[in-house]
Formats: sequence, C-alpha cells, structure tokens
Amino acid sequence: MDLTDLLKDEGYDVEWYDLSYDSGRNAKGYMHYNPVAEKYKLILHTKHLSQEDFTKLFSKLLPLKQYKVTFLNPYSGTFKTINCYRGDRKATMKWDRKDKGILYNPTDISLIEM
Repeated sequence: MDLTDLLKDEGYDVEWYDLSYDSGRNAKGYMHYNPVAEKYKLILHTKHLSQEDFTKLFSKLLPLKQYKVTFLNPYSGTFKTINCYRGDRKATMKWDRKDKGILYNPTDISLIEM
C-alpha cells in the first residue's frame, strides 16, 4: 500500500530505540542496563486532508493489524523492511465549509516495529 500522495514532503521520521529488561538504578544509584532488542518506529506526517482523503487513508490502515513496511533507514543508508503495528489515531478538523467541505489538519501516524 502506497500512501505517499497523502504525506507531506518530509514524509516520515525514523526513531531507533533500545528495549531493555529490568533496567534502572538501584538504591545506591548504580545503573543496571539490560538491553534485549533494538526497534524502529516510523512516524508518518500527512498533508491537510479532505474528508475523502482522510477516509481513504484510514480505510487502508484500519483493517490491518500488522504491516510490512519498507523504508530508507537513515542510520545505515539502506532500505529496511520491518513488521509493524499502528499506534493511536487522532483527527482534528480544521474547518467545515459548505462550499469546500471538511478539511482536517495534518496528523501523525506511528508504525511501531513488533
């Protein structure tokens, strides 16, 4: 599924983070860090969307519980494919005009690696 026509020119952000287990500071202030995995999160940035485009976008995203996403990984300079789930959704109406219809503010959609 290609969503590029609905995204801003800057398209998406890539976050690369560590997952850890039982990490934190003890009573003496010593840090215990137990990394278990590295994961990615892609944050898609949409344009202002008409009601038609907003519905089109979410009709593609909502039925699926998992996504296979290929993106340019800026940390390695290569393309990477990951399995993701979608984060929370938010819609903010900019205006509703009789002559132009409904327009939504840009929104961000997170695709988080499983």
